[in-house]
Amino acid sequence: MEPELKSQAIQLEDVDVEHKAGDVQESEILRLGAEVALREGRNPWKVLFENKKLLLLIIVVQFNSVIVGMEYSLPGNVLGINAFLKMFGVETTTGTYNVPAKTLTIWAAMFAFFQSIGQCFGGWQSDYFGRRFCIYSVVFWTYLGVTLEIIAHNWQMWTGAKIAIGFATGVMQSAVPTYVAEVAPRECRAITLGLCHLTAIFGALLSTLVTYGTNMKWGANINDLRAFRVPLYIGLAVPTLCAVFEIGLLVESPWWLLMHGKRDQARKSLEFIHSWQRDRNIEALFAELEYTLQKEAAYKELQRQSSYLECFRGVDLRRSFCAAFPQMSSNLAGNSLNGQYATYFFQIAGSTDPLVNSVITSVVGMLANVGAFFGLESKRIGRRPLLLAGIILNTACMLAIALIAEITNGVYTRVGGIMLTFFVALFATANAIGPGVAGYAYVGESGSSRLRAKTTTLGVLGNAIVGLIINVALPWMLNAPSAGGRGWGVKTAWMFFILGFACCVIIYLFIPEYSGRTYAQIDEMFLRKVPARRFKTFQCSGDYGRDLNLQPQRA
Repeated sequence: MEPELKSQAIQLEDVDVEHKAGDVQESEILRLGAEVALREGRNPWKVLFENKKLLLLIIVVQFNSVIVGMEYSLPGNVLGINAFLKMFGVETTTGTYNVPAKTLTIWAAMFAFFQSIGQCFGGWQSDYFGRRFCIYSVVFWTYLGVTLEIIAHNWQMWTGAKIAIGFATGVMQSAVPTYVAEVAPRECRAITLGLCHLTAIFGALLSTLVTYGTNMKWGANINDLRAFRVPLYIGLAVPTLCAVFEIGLLVESPWWLLMHGKRDQARKSLEFIHSWQRDRNIEALFAELEYTLQKEAAYKELQRQSSYLECFRGVDLRRSFCAAFPQMSSNLAGNSLNGQYATYFFQIAGSTDPLVNSVITSVVGMLANVGAFFGLESKRIGRRPLLLAGIILNTACMLAIALIAEITNGVYTRVGGIMLTFFVALFATANAIGPGVAGYAYVGESGSSRLRAKTTTLGVLGNAIVGLIINVALPWMLNAPSAGGRGWGVKTAWMFFILGFACCVIIYLFIPEYSGRTYAQIDEMFLRKVPARRFKTFQCSGDYGRDLNLQPQRA
């Protein structure tokens, strides 16, 4: 049996904090911070619900992710609306309208490219102006992007709208995980970060349902623009709600304030965030922040302006990889194939109503997402097993889909269609419990405090680049010879099976476990170069920083 991780500290409520900040000496603050950083974690659900103000703040910030899910599903939804096709497409010889494949490729490429630009900009903006300012800017950029979508009346203007909304979602994907990772208690950090994936799924489902309803009501009239513009108005409602609640709740991250020497403001921010919490111990929380940053300063000069190059050097290179690969593995294992092209699978499987199947798949994914929350912070499960199990199941689904395609050779019987639909839905479930939820946890938790915004940016950027490459290639790969193309059709699943198998091996060997760990403990294990498989049982001592020549201890 693996040895249990021994408690080397005291519970937060047992810490003696009778002295005011001005009376506590620097050494005493560090001692207190070390005790808090090394204590054993409490029950994550108790911690999550004992401070309802913090929970509400995190939900409001994560609600920004709804727009990502809406934009993810919008392209497929509006292409079934005649008014949209007439405005942005061209007339065919049969008198109908269609958006050329070249135009669709431009839209997808511009959205993905400027999303990457937004992710980079968001990381810089978050470091320079603060996490709070960057999250407020997400509201502005989202308003701009959705407004351009509403007023667009030709495909060129729609391209400009996709550029703006792509940039907006990129800034959001960088800013939100960074902020949540810094304000969330360590016992429920992964759960709160995983809310990003849940709200994105909710956004996709909301977009699908609203688009379906407006198309049923106004879609018959090819000149009635409400069929596709009403769903866009919902896109304006999301940033409006976020802005209203953020005005009263959003405060600057205490980590960012302390890193910039604003100690008094950092303490006030902690007091505001935890003002609804019983038995709150601001001095102990503040000491933990100072202790972690002091230990990092012993390894690198904290006050020195950081750069993205540092994310690719030494220990930080490993941390950047751990931030990027879990989410990236989702696309490598076939999420683009089973996500954006799920309706395609349902159609070739002979479904009479692909929309209903898509809604069912989204709902199942949301339920699986919620179920994963109970395992993320569990001492028996944790992030790494969920991530590995999800990728293994995703890879198995790709193998099953590829075998079905080989056996049926593109001609699907009722049984073959049902099996294909089943494995598409199973993939969505596995992706939700694995790289979907756990992936966001790794994005937010892997970076050091000083480089967290930049590491988070690299985490989402790596996934975006892989997604861009795959999404550009997929239309050609899915265009099978039976349809007059030179692609592989559904047999494309073979490629994702091979990539998914490689992801399983890489995750097992190189992706560590963070469950129940403070940032100080994670820092120590990375600096001591603890193997990924030993992160869960490694016994931290707090002796690291300047003492980097010590060998890792045996658990």
